[in-house]
Amino acid sequence: MKLAQNKNSQHVAQIVDFIKQKIIFGRLRPRERLIEEDITAQFDVSRHVVRSAMVELEQLGLVSRRPNKGVTVRDFSVEEVDQIYETRAMLQTEAARRIPMPASPDLLAELEAIHEDYCKAYESGELQKVCSLNNRFHRRVWAACGNACLAGLIDRIWVETIGIRCYGIGDPVLLKTAREEHGRMIEMLRNGDREGFIRLSIEHMQPSLEAYKRAHGGWNSLPDTLPEMEERRAS
Repeated sequence: MKLAQNKNSQHVAQIVDFIKQKIIFGRLRPRERLIEEDITAQFDVSRHVVRSAMVELEQLGLVSRRPNKGVTVRDFSVEEVDQIYETRAMLQTEAARRIPMPASPDLLAELEAIHEDYCKAYESGELQKVCSLNNRFHRRVWAACGNACLAGLIDRIWVETIGIRCYGIGDPVLLKTAREEHGRMIEMLRNGDREGFIRLSIEHMQPSLEAYKRAHGGWNSLPDTLPEMEERRAS
């Protein structure tokens, strides 16, 4: 019994990761339907396992389940995207204000090691590895704020926006920019340039967001800094 449960859990994890990767690399687009029968056949598992995977994906914010319409890759309204990225900017700004600066040698060493691996994966065109290392880099940065709840909220939104962020992964220009900005972030942490780090952490979100906007018809750009957002709300 326990062995069967463990096996089912492994299958659920495999399906979740498989679909997540397809969303990340643009093989599944917003509003695209996930066919339960196809997934069941592909993984040779029961419908119960596939439905459990769909529940987990919905909890991650990656898919939507609607009565009589099945499961589709989550789509975002213009208002949702604006609110999500405004929230990301606020949370990341607060986290950046809490990171001890200049950063500790241990934190810098960890980030430099991740960045080195990221650069190697970038040069060799290993996009899946680039994506994984990008996640590790940012999670380590925000964990340094010392508030696990705040870092967890940032991570939650990070996962939910895979369907938006994926628009920058396959673009060589955007990847090159991301690599350069990671290096600049490390130097800012090393030198204690808090304001520069805050500004760059917000600017760093924009290229993939702009790519997503272009693919969906575009709309007014979000403000680049927290003060601009506060000014907009006050006006």
